[in-house]
Amino acid sequence: MPNSSWAKTFRAGTMICAIIVAWLAFRPTPDVDMGGQWDKLNHAAAFLTLTILAGCGWPRTSALRMAAIMLAAGVAIELIQGLPTIGRDADVFDVVADMTGFALGWLALTGGRLRRRLGLRE
Repeated sequence: MPNSSWAKTFRAGTMICAIIVAWLAFRPTPDVDMGGQWDKLNHAAAFLTLTILAGCGWPRTSALRMAAIMLAAGVAIELIQGLPTIGRDADVFDVVADMTGFALGWLALTGGRLRRRLGLRE
């Protein structure tokens, strides 16, 4: 049985992180352009963080299911950003960066045995 207090904390963290990511994704374009490489790094970092939080919050979720959820979220963000009312650009390479962040996050969860150390059983 997973440690429910830790899992609840990570679930709350996942929701807070998702709200922050959505705000950053859908706010008007900042005046300062950080450049393409920083944008991709930001995408990867956001999805790495989301993956670790969600993986600890829902420790029984499989890699395939988590990958599908993260891919759907990344694609949805880009589709919404591509809407004229948002005023941002959709970029397929942002989804690639998102999934790179997912892969690194999942590797941290499974390779580092993070969930077991926190008492969150798979």
